[in-house]
Amino acid sequence: MTLLEKIKSRGYWQTVIRPGRFVEKRIKDISTLFPIIQKTSVELRGWDFPHIDTHIRPKVDVDWVGQESEWEQFLEMWRFYQSGQFVDFAGIPEDWREQSTWLHEDPNWKTGEFLGIGDVLFRFTEIFEFAARLSLTEAGDEIMFIEITVSGLAGRKLSLDLNNRSPMFRRYEASLQQLPFTIELNRDELVARSRELAIKPAIELFARFGWTANEDALRDIQKELRKA
Repeated sequence: MTLLEKIKSRGYWQTVIRPGRFVEKRIKDISTLFPIIQKTSVELRGWDFPHIDTHIRPKVDVDWVGQESEWEQFLEMWRFYQSGQFVDFAGIPEDWREQSTWLHEDPNWKTGEFLGIGDVLFRFTEIFEFAARLSLTEAGDEIMFIEITVSGLAGRKLSLDLNNRSPMFRRYEASLQQLPFTIELNRDELVARSRELAIKPAIELFARFGWTANEDALRDIQKELRKA
């Protein structure tokens, strides 16, 4: 089983970020691709997005570079193309709890049961902040597209905290299998409002669980993140 197949075997995030105009060799020198990702990767909560594994060399293909990484409950695969397109697949960490040596053991744990509110909000924030940084590099354009799909949602319940998985006061459970979110943004708006822009897709996702999230409360949670 490949890492991508393993990621897709449980809940996962798929992220695509691309410039508005397609230019096949927008980034002419393929050797500059990995340094661009190193420069734009964000670390807001102790784990970077996209994750840069400093212990392995990136794979270099015809027109892209990429990495695969699996450590504890974090599984991720990303590719960055000379056209400026970035593609990332990452497992929902809660689904790989049995691989972690530092999360608290829970004999009642089972994969696909919970989705943490904080983890969702933080991941959307990381994606938008990374996209904002990427837009300012050779990979960027005046218009940027962001496509995010969260898969493996059916039967999950929202939880208040990823690590403790405290249940909500009411049972908020999803029935749909996946939720796609696509947005087209002006680069200036993306750079100026990246954190604010991450609120809307989080609210959209929570609504599929039947929970109406309070924007101000989500902003307060968002403040727990480091500054980019």
